[in-house]
Amino acid sequence: MTQIAHLSDLHLLEPDHADRQGVARRRLAYLTVGRPNDAARRRRRAVEVLVAARRSDADHVVITGDLTEDGIAPQFEILAEVLAESGIAPERVTLVPGNHDAYVDGEAFDRALRGPLSAYAATSARGVPVLLRDVAILPVSTAVLQPYTRSAGSIDGTALAAAARVAEQSRLEGRTLVLAMHHPPHRRLPVWQWIDGLLEHAALGAVLERHDHVHVLHGHTHTAADRAVRPGATPRIFSTEAVVDSNAPLRFYHARHGRLWPASPAPHAVPRLALA
Repeated sequence: MTQIAHLSDLHLLEPDHADRQGVARRRLAYLTVGRPNDAARRRRRAVEVLVAARRSDADHVVITGDLTEDGIAPQFEILAEVLAESGIAPERVTLVPGNHDAYVDGEAFDRALRGPLSAYAATSARGVPVLLRDVAILPVSTAVLQPYTRSAGSIDGTALAAAARVAEQSRLEGRTLVLAMHHPPHRRLPVWQWIDGLLEHAALGAVLERHDHVHVLHGHTHTAADRAVRPGATPRIFSTEAVVDSNAPLRFYHARHGRLWPASPAPHAVPRLALA
């Protein structure tokens, strides 16, 4: 049996964000409305959650997007420092980007994987599965360059083809397949789908319908939820609360025999984190 730790939505900030001017200042004000802009606190909380994941029995840690507040280079550098400070071995971590990680540049996350996050590139490369004992974890990017007033996600055709291909391969190998992604694969009302949903939900949904061993770990919603692909079926789509604003943002799952299910209770009774 393989155990996976899941966290999401760190929204890390650069320490000198108060010095921003012009568009950068307006963008940050919009994205952080209703949430304190305390860069030190966000960094501290991210380290605390990652340390809790390291101290658990988890074989692998999946971080499902919105790693940064708006995807500028210094924020990715802070993420690299946070990951290093946590003490988790890079080969045990998979990162995927969210919409916040692409507001400045749609290629920012890929560039960070070639720079400060290069230690995590092998386990975070889009379309390349991470193979563990009982599970394959496939990083799927839903990040796309768009105005900061919009928060939709999109999966390109190459990534969709990779998901279908890895689904077939993992089925033959008897592995559970976990798609690690930021946006949930849910259908919403058309307007909200365009504003805040996953544009290719139907194509991804077809993969989930075809393969019962395929599961999704996602962020974006800032809530912990278990959802089924079909009404009344066993849940296969899981989300977790946001590191940036929750005192219980860490979830654990077991994987074996083509299934993924939440661990209850969490291993070693990982304590709820202080909001202060």
